[in-house]
Amino acid sequence: MNHPHQSYLDQFKFAVDKLVPLTPPEIIEEAKKLHQELSDSVDTTSKQIHQALTLIGRKELPYRKAYEELCAGDEEQRLQTAVFDRLEDSVKRKVQEMTKHGVILEDYIKSPLFEDQLTADERYQVTQAILLCDDILDNQCDERAHSREKKYEDLVEHWTSEAARLQALIDRLRAMGQDDKQWKGEIDSVADRLEEGWSVVERDPSEEEIVKEMEYWNTVLNEVDEG
Repeated sequence: MNHPHQSYLDQFKFAVDKLVPLTPPEIIEEAKKLHQELSDSVDTTSKQIHQALTLIGRKELPYRKAYEELCAGDEEQRLQTAVFDRLEDSVKRKVQEMTKHGVILEDYIKSPLFEDQLTADERYQVTQAILLCDDILDNQCDERAHSREKKYEDLVEHWTSEAARLQALIDRLRAMGQDDKQWKGEIDSVADRLEEGWSVVERDPSEEEIVKEMEYWNTVLNEVDEG
């Protein structure tokens, strides 16, 4: 019998499986343990699952951001080189004709030009090469990150501080409503929504969004005081 929230638990499991390779083992183990505990109890609520996702996401964010930043710089160029090495010359020439103008492979295969310019067999050859090379590049990036450990550690430290700074802004927003019974519930709800961004399946909270909410509620609260 499936769990009442099986689809949400599956989403959690998928997110855990996709944690970046350099995520500390203790975070991965904690995530797996939480998933197992939530799966084992039929009384588990969707709120509890989301809280677990948010907890893991908040801990994982510095490592994900650091990993992405470490690996992103030349990823497209490395992907193209690896893919072209696996294509027949005639297919490679067709694809290179597009990429030399700055079109990235992922966008090209989603465009109508991909269907128009390449035969079914050629399209299959390209998509399979990309899938294979994505895995290879992930491994290369993992190895490269290990060899550049100092830079990676610096990036983790930066993003740990950045996450703490954003959380402090959310805390300030929440504090704005503590002494106002009329608006406390709504402000808490906004702060909760922003904190949900820490979840590994949600969009990261942004400073722009948090500051915008703070400015809005500052205006609302000042109008109440003046009234």
